[in-house]
Formats: sequence, C-alpha cells, structure tokens
Amino acid sequence: MNLLKQTELSPEVLVKEVQERILELKELLETKEKDLWNAPKGTIRIVSRDGLLQYYQRINPSDTRGTYLRRDQDDIATALVQKDYDTKLIVELKKEIKALENFLRHYRPERLTDIYKTLHNFRRPLVHPVMLLDEDYIARWTSVEYPRKAFGENAPDFFTAKGERVRSKSEIMIADALNRKNIPYRYEYPIHLSGTGVVHPDFICLNVPERKEVLWEHNGMMSDADYSENAIKRIGKYTLAGFHPGKNLILTFETSSCPLSSRVIDSNINCYLL
Repeated sequence: MNLLKQTELSPEVLVKEVQERILELKELLETKEKDLWNAPKGTIRIVSRDGLLQYYQRINPSDTRGTYLRRDQDDIATALVQKDYDTKLIVELKKEIKALENFLRHYRPERLTDIYKTLHNFRRPLVHPVMLLDEDYIARWTSVEYPRKAFGENAPDFFTAKGERVRSKSEIMIADALNRKNIPYRYEYPIHLSGTGVVHPDFICLNVPERKEVLWEHNGMMSDADYSENAIKRIGKYTLAGFHPGKNLILTFETSSCPLSSRVIDSNINCYLL
C-alpha cells in the first residue's frame, strides 16, 4: 500500500519551484539594492498638523527634527518612504533566500525510497513501503485491466510500432512518440464524467515524476463542422469535470489541410509528461 499521498507538488517539482523562487528573490534583491544605492540620503519624519501631512528629511541621526520638505519636494518624501520600505524588505529577502538555500542543502527525499532499495530481495516482498519505487508504481499503473472500446467492422487497420490497434495515423504518431519517451499510457481508458457518463479519452498518460494522470485528446477532423462542434462540447465537458488544458489535459488538433506535426507532439510530451 502506498501510504504517502502523491500530489502535483512532487519532490522534483518542489525543488524546481524552490529554485525558481530563489532566483526571483535574488533578482528582486539586486534591484532593491540598486534602488537603495540611488535613494536620497537620510530618513523621513512625517507629522500630521491640522489634518495636513508635513515631511522632514533627517540626514543626521542626531537631528531629531529634520529639514522641512516643501510641496515641490514631495518626490524626495516619496523616495525616502520607499527607501525605508526597501531597507526592511531587503532584510527579509536575505532571510528568505538563506532559508530556502538551507532547505535545498538538507532536503533529501530520495532517502525515503533508498531505505526500501537497500533491503535484501528476500525482505522486500514482506515490506509495505510508504512510497513505491517508480518502476513498481509504473508496473501497477500499467497492469490495470479495463474493457477496450470496440472497433467498427469496416474500421481501417492502424497499428502502433508495438502492435496496438488505434483509430488513426495521428494516434499512431502520438502512441509511438509516447513509447519512444517511455511515457506509460492507457488507450481509450473509460472514465466517468459527472453529468455526462462514461467517456473514452484517446490517451491517459502518466507523468511519472509527478505521478499524475494527464488526459490527451486528439481532435483530428476539425475541418468537419459537425465534428468540430462536438469537439468543442466535449472539451467543455472535460473542463467542467476538472480536466483543464495545460494542467491535466493535452489537446491537439488537425484539419485536412493542416496535419498533426510530430514537433507539436514532442513539445506537449516534454512540457506536460516529463
């Protein structure tokens, strides 16, 4: 039994997001330090008198009052307030960067699976690991049996490189590309959509690093008005059921004059499944 819940924030994704966060913070830190270098000298003192605000610039810390800033010097007052904010912000930016870098130095999620890997082959079958190894997870996922959607009597014969029958040349391209990149998938696996019933998406693919299922629907006859209208309705039903393009739904399209490109297939695989 897999006791650890697999979420979209897998260890790999988490590390990537933390690294991206550090880069963003460092870029912001560099910008704010430059702004601070170019800021006016001193600090600002703000006084409210009869509902009006008066601004005083304090260059010497011992000068508790400061120099009065006229209305035509409001830009200096604004810059000094921004300087005070940026000074405090820089302190917190450095703290967060340090904390995230420390996290990356000490974060070792592979240790959870390493414990199981180091067990003798005699012991492994007797243990219920909290997290399955990728190869075990893939084996369980691909071993699921399901009823296959029937082919029509006069349906053309299209077979993938590994001998699986599909419904079009474009589906051959998609299936063969998935196989080349070792992406596990189920062809026309039945799923239930609330308010619609059972549907058979062309492919359900497994993003192994994130252990996330991603549907892939190829819309191959968009030149046909009836087909394209039904495709739009189908995509809407997927969306309402929680399958969103760019998240857990891949959509590809073609018309009679614009066939599916292998580069488009590979780009989708690289973006959503690896």
